[in-house]
Amino acid sequence: MKPRFLQCLTLLAVLAVAIPVVSAQGILAWKLTAGESLNYTITQGTEMQLSVAGQRQSMKLNQVMSLAWNISDVTSTEASMDQVIKRIQLSSDGGIIGTFNFDSQDSAQADSAIARSISDVFGKVIDQSFKVTMKNNGTIAAVQVPDAILKTLPATGVVNEQTLRQMMTQSAVTFPDTPVSADDSWESNQKVDVQFGTMNIGSRLTFRGRDPETGHAVIDVVPSLSITADEESPQQISLRSSEGTGRILFDTERGRVVRSDLDLTMEMRVAQFGREIEQTVRQKTRMELAE
Repeated sequence: MKPRFLQCLTLLAVLAVAIPVVSAQGILAWKLTAGESLNYTITQGTEMQLSVAGQRQSMKLNQVMSLAWNISDVTSTEASMDQVIKRIQLSSDGGIIGTFNFDSQDSAQADSAIARSISDVFGKVIDQSFKVTMKNNGTIAAVQVPDAILKTLPATGVVNEQTLRQMMTQSAVTFPDTPVSADDSWESNQKVDVQFGTMNIGSRLTFRGRDPETGHAVIDVVPSLSITADEESPQQISLRSSEGTGRILFDTERGRVVRSDLDLTMEMRVAQFGREIEQTVRQKTRMELAE
């Protein structure tokens, strides 16, 4: 159960950072300055309903992650930054994994096997600087995983170099090269390799104009997911359905996302060791700029 649960946490982490971070020419544009820091808080609440051999179980998982963007250099075409995960908090109210609390800032020994496993995984990435290069249109051009992490992580496993690199690239959502007007739409597609296969994450984004109270640009997001299973994986996951809605508020004057919300519901079937588990997962995620 422990490896499967950690796979779930990795998937949730990927989806958490997959909330669109936007950039565009014309009406929308990043305006980063060397030496500044952007501090984002990512809050995610997950509710799971599971059916195992006709028995239904439920669980809730809450995650809060503090992420700093420390801008080191800006050119006419791209920006370089250190992305640093400052803090991770996780809590569960029960279900198949029981009740636990985890806070990366708590130096006390975790009081459960699950919490100790989480501490072992996430403790390696706290306060480490990921070197990230982002082009002006929002595309992540390069990610360098810290050597201190690579020396402690296995080449394969629940969390490895590839997983961490992808977590830091999921903030990329590109805009058209021409200015956007109200009700203009565009598509964004990403692929994420996970242990059980490949997740294809698509988004249809629509510019809705400006928020009347703040003047921020309003962008609606309709996500779509699909999973291509790895036939060699002992765990076969099929996505039966997914639906969701999202919204981004982008400060055009300062050139940055101030808030991004996503509400996503997925129905999945997991087959492993001759047993099938039906899962319904609902995630509500918010990424917000700390002022």
